[in-house]
This record gives sequence, structure tokens and C-alpha cells, in this order.
Amino acid sequence: MKPPHIWIVVADGETARFFSAHGRTAKLDPGVPYELRMINPPSREQGTERPGRGHESVGQLRHSVQPRVDPHREAKRTFAEEIAELLYGKTREDAFDELIIAAPPKMLGDLRDALDEKTKERVKAELHKDLTKLTPVELHAYLTAELWR
Repeated sequence: MKPPHIWIVVADGETARFFSAHGRTAKLDPGVPYELRMINPPSREQGTERPGRGHESVGQLRHSVQPRVDPHREAKRTFAEEIAELLYGKTREDAFDELIIAAPPKMLGDLRDALDEKTKERVKAELHKDLTKLTPVELHAYLTAELWR
């Protein structure tokens, strides 16, 4: 039987790295594209202008209006949607048989929400960890120890 073609997505809020392996014992190869990056400065550096002003419906009282969303957090959700869109296309091309996703909990939740049903069916494991700093050799060792015992 032919070993499954596995894609591993390792992501955080600003970086997504893609690896592929033909079977659980094969070495990891960089996937296509190898890496996605997004520049996402902290919230304090985004929207540095003064907040807008609002009026009370009765009287002369004015107050500042705070944004309803954190721009830094919203950028992370948008990045998760970009990753999901790429995976959607690759699922349609049958580029992989199984998918493993490793990301911090909030990013993993964002990815889960953004993935389409066909891609979700191919997810075989989710790791609630930030593994973006690991080299391919270290990542393979980690996956072998944690998943492929």
C-alpha cells in the first residue's frame, strides 16, 4: 500500500510554514509555498490616531469611541483565512492525503473556523503548540515522538 502524502502546517499569528512527507517515516520536505509571512505590528502601533468622538443623544456630553476590534487580533484572523484559502486550493488539487496542523491555541481555533469541510476531513492531528521555530529535522523528531510512536 502506498504511504499517505502528508502535509504539515506549522503556524503562528505571523508565519506559516508548510512541509510535506510521503509517509510517517519519511523526512520532511518544504512544501509549496514553503513559508507565508505577514507583518503584524502590535495593536499599540496600529491605528495611532486619536479615537473618534461621539455625542450623547441628550445633552452636550462628548466621549471617545473605542474600536470594536483589536487590529492586531483581526490581522491574525485574516492570516488564518489566507492559510485556509491556500489549503482549500491544495485540497481541490489533491496535493495531500492527510493534514497535520500545529499552532498556538487561538491561531488553531482561527484556522479551524476558516477551513472548509473537505479540508477538515483530511486533518489527522492538531497540535496546540507554536512549532514555527523548529527546523525540519527537529520538527520531524517532535512529530515522531508525539504522533507517530
